[in-house]
Amino acid sequence: MRRVALVALVLVLAPAAPVARAQEDARLDTRYDDRDAGERVAREVEANLGLVDDPALVAYVTAIGRRLARHAPGFGFDYRFAIVDQDEPNAFALPGGYIFVSRGLIALCNREDELANVLGHEIVHASMRHAAAREQVGGAGFFQWFRQGQIAAYGRGQERTADRLGQGVAALAGWDPAAMAPVLKNIEFTERVRRGRTPMPGFLDTHPGTAERVAAASERAGVIAWKPAPGVARDRADFLRRIEGLTVGASASEGVFRGSRFLHADLGFTLRFPEGWETRNTHRAVGALAPTRDGQVILEHQGPGRDARAAAREWIAKAGEKARLRVDAQQPVKLRGAEAWRVTGRAAGSGGPVRLVVTWVPFRGQVYRVTGVAPSGPSRRYEGLFLNVARSFRPLTPELLASVEETRLHVVAARPGESLAQLSRRTGNAWPVQQTAVMNGVVGDVPLPAGELVKIALREPYQPAAPRR
Repeated sequence: MRRVALVALVLVLAPAAPVARAQEDARLDTRYDDRDAGERVAREVEANLGLVDDPALVAYVTAIGRRLARHAPGFGFDYRFAIVDQDEPNAFALPGGYIFVSRGLIALCNREDELANVLGHEIVHASMRHAAAREQVGGAGFFQWFRQGQIAAYGRGQERTADRLGQGVAALAGWDPAAMAPVLKNIEFTERVRRGRTPMPGFLDTHPGTAERVAAASERAGVIAWKPAPGVARDRADFLRRIEGLTVGASASEGVFRGSRFLHADLGFTLRFPEGWETRNTHRAVGALAPTRDGQVILEHQGPGRDARAAAREWIAKAGEKARLRVDAQQPVKLRGAEAWRVTGRAAGSGGPVRLVVTWVPFRGQVYRVTGVAPSGPSRRYEGLFLNVARSFRPLTPELLASVEETRLHVVAARPGESLAQLSRRTGNAWPVQQTAVMNGVVGDVPLPAGELVKIALREPYQPAAPRR
């Protein structure tokens, strides 16, 4: 949950995003259509997924991308590059030359050649107008992937083409085409390490199997003629220096969970969700889902203001007609010194009528909305839980604020003969040995050469942005 751009995510109520709905039956007939469509969806990517605010790193990725783009096949675009604030290793292309790579994929790369091959792959998707070759670009496909942070799925042939030509583009630009294979292997290994978590579709979520892609990439690299050129980074050490400090894992700027308690250091508040419910924190909202999947409660930012009742009136006016909202009751509520406002009512949900309990809470010049949703009927078993979530909204204490940490990537040099396990103990590495091996593309139990640069993760106290007042 970001400190800006927090908007409605009540899935049972919210209508389709305007761009998605307007483009539901759209086709990309020309590259000019590509450009317009890509620009619209790129804005929604930023709003829904969030971008890494690191000008130096973005400039570095852009420098690699622009050099690659000079050798792109197919159509030429004014390519634009951005880093998605997503821990999963992922990369994707939008029509018109909008290329996105996740911070998780950048952290996984061990040299610039690997990152260049990934960007080359995505540039091929855009330049060959692969999105336009699909039957429809609309609500049931392309324009919906961004809501889940998913890569747009291309066909088997398109992926093979992007792998093949992407390596060629990297080679023409002076990067080693053999670097594609280790990227694919490390992404697969990373997903294995993450197993047990909810899978997030990403760079490998395509039709050809990973083993097939790795083997094909290795074989192609052996026959591609290429001439090495100086990289944007001077060498591997310079590459690692440029990505050092990158957030790995959850970004504390989105807020963090401690059990069922949610803490947002930048915004300065905390609240508690029901125990045992499945929690989810996205760029746009944070919430919890009942174990039986028949209730959810969501915290959202409505906008600036200090008048909860006026915020409620504004929301009802906007949402009432679309969701066929019927207000049963509304009243002022006192929450830890805040003059809140509560509305109960019924609305049309995607699966039938639903009952709502909505509380508006003013805090530091902003208004937040806590929405509880459950199927409409005689049972009101969740209403007490919904009310308790809203009542738990309060300022962060200094003790809770001090407990917020963020994990960041750092680079250390190995001592002679040191193993990854020994290095991890010495440096306080937060990654398990297996994950450290994957992130560095090495075998976990092999002694490291003296001075070998190794990526590790260190937990650090989070330094929040200045709070809004």
